[in-house]
Order: sequence, then structure tokens, then C-alpha cells
Amino acid sequence: MLRKLLLLAVTAAYAWVIWRMTLTPHVFSHAEDTLVLRALSFARQLPGGTWLTYDRTEFLANIAMFVPVGAIAALWLPRRWWAVAAVIAVALSAGIELAQAELLPYRVADPRDVLANGLGGLLGATLVGLVRSLMPVRPRRRGLRARTV
Repeated sequence: MLRKLLLLAVTAAYAWVIWRMTLTPHVFSHAEDTLVLRALSFARQLPGGTWLTYDRTEFLANIAMFVPVGAIAALWLPRRWWAVAAVIAVALSAGIELAQAELLPYRVADPRDVLANGLGGLLGATLVGLVRSLMPVRPRRRGLRARTV
């Protein structure tokens, strides 16, 4: 019971993060945006950092943002159904992009985001599936049943 409550709290908190990052007018304030651009500029100056463009950084950030989505979804599902969590992540991402395209004129819908988010969801679900496969299966507790003769 405590596990389910904790999982529910984590799910609600991360749902708020996803909502904030995808369905609100401004993801970053001007100061935060400036900080991101400065960090990206610094990273590009490091040896081998020239490949790190803004578009690639955004793609990688979208992957990272959906790793917890896949992991959380996999934790809600039965052990053997972990791969369904990746499908849930893709469906959620497609819904977000559709909402951005149809309802949010201040946001830009991009099919590459569905790909990146799907990859992140698959990665998160796979990690949970792998860890669960390494853990011993707990025997199911059977409730007390009245015996009938």
C-alpha cells in the first residue's frame, strides 16, 4: 500500500513537470534561457564539443525528460508488461504534440519530439524491466478463504 502511494505521489509530481515543460507558454524565463545558452556555448568550446548544437541539445533533453515517464509507467504495469510503458510514452508525447499544434499557438509542435520522447520512454521502461528481471519474484499472498466441504 505504501509503495502504491509513493508511486502515485511520484507520478503526480512528474506529471506536473511534464505539463510545465510542454503545455505552458514559457518553459524558461529570460534568465534561465540565457543560462542554457551560455552553458551550451561553454560546452561547445570544450574539446570535441562542436557537435553539440542547440537542436541536438534539445533532442537529448527530450530523451532525458521522458526516461522517468517510461520508468514510472513500467512501475505501474505488471512485471512482464514493461514494454507497454514505451508505447504509453509515445502516446503521451503524440498527445502533447497534437495539443501544442491545435491548442497552443505559442508552442511549436515537432514530430522529432515524439521520436525523442519515445526513445526516452523506451529507455526508462527498459531500465525498469531489466532491474525487475534481476529481482526475485515475490510469491503472491493468498487471502484467507473459507473452506467449503
